[in-house]
Amino acid sequence: MSQTMIVILLMVLLVLAAGCMWYFIYSLVMIDAKSRGIKNPKFWSIVASGGQNGGGLLLYLFTRRKTVSRMNTVETAEFLTLKKKIYCLLAVMFFLFLLFVMVIFRFS
Repeated sequence: MSQTMIVILLMVLLVLAAGCMWYFIYSLVMIDAKSRGIKNPKFWSIVASGGQNGGGLLLYLFTRRKTVSRMNTVETAEFLTLKKKIYCLLAVMFFLFLLFVMVIFRFS
């Protein structure tokens, strides 16, 4: 395989992982916002999961600090499962990034 094909494959995998990360964070914030009774949970999920620097997530965290979570056991289990998926996806993205850097420096 040529270096170009490997780089393209790694970039596609990184974009797919980033899309999955966005969806998992969106779902996590949606569950949290619904359990806290925050108005417009879809809006807050989009705001929190969007952006590159995490400003939306900080804004959501400031909004939710005045509320109390009322998660039942099913929601808590789903919440913890999503957190584990996010942790695993972060590890996969880090590994893909390292492979990407190795390919660039190995073949240059």
